[in-house]
Amino acid sequence: MSKTILIAGKDLPDGTDFVDGAEVKMRQVAVTAIKGAKPATSPNVTAFEWQRTSPIRARTLILDAETAYKKIDEAVLYFDEGYYATRFNLLTPQECSQSCDEMVLGYQYLALEILSRFEKKYSMSAGLEEKAPPSKLVFLIKNSLSECDAAKNPAARSSVSIASGPLVAAAAAAFQAFAENIAAIYGAREYVSIILARGDINNEAARLDRTFGEWICSYLDEVDKQKNKPSPKQSLNWIKAGVKGPGFSLFR
Repeated sequence: MSKTILIAGKDLPDGTDFVDGAEVKMRQVAVTAIKGAKPATSPNVTAFEWQRTSPIRARTLILDAETAYKKIDEAVLYFDEGYYATRFNLLTPQECSQSCDEMVLGYQYLALEILSRFEKKYSMSAGLEEKAPPSKLVFLIKNSLSECDAAKNPAARSSVSIASGPLVAAAAAAFQAFAENIAAIYGAREYVSIILARGDINNEAARLDRTFGEWICSYLDEVDKQKNKPSPKQSLNWIKAGVKGPGFSLFR
């Protein structure tokens, strides 16, 4: 288990299958978990509570993961629209506030802390004979049918158990916009490779969380084999789940 990956967004126990997919691909996994979740049963997986509303707790999460595994090589911020649609389906002021904290601010706080730690790790290797390779930050989204999509195409509703309402659809759009602009700013930085990736239930590689986790880790392994890190222009492209590695077909 030479690589350590941080997976955040689909907390344990709901994210168990995705974590299993990453572990199969020879990763030590630090993963976020809901408060009171049972500890991970695998020796290669450690769960950490993530209080999404606090920027301080985002930093603590990173430090706790580094304490457990000494390093973080990769981080995946996973936004599963269908998963959130089952949790945020009421249009109330209270749920509006909670959904923004969990689906928007939490990811942003954590992404900025991850980037800060990756920069620090890289700078600490500056005086060494061999610099640390670029770390990898992945923004991963599994898109789902929205209420707007269903209204335009009622037949599509039969393919999902619940459609994303306004709160989830808006948060998904915010996640994607944030990811794209982080890629635009950090794509040329030496210390990190920004990767944007997406799938949906109609995509074989993304339909099940376990295969989704396996695929993204396989893709990251292919990134490591490249002579150069992804270019700033490549960083702005959304990679379709199932693509084998850089240089294969991409879509925006």
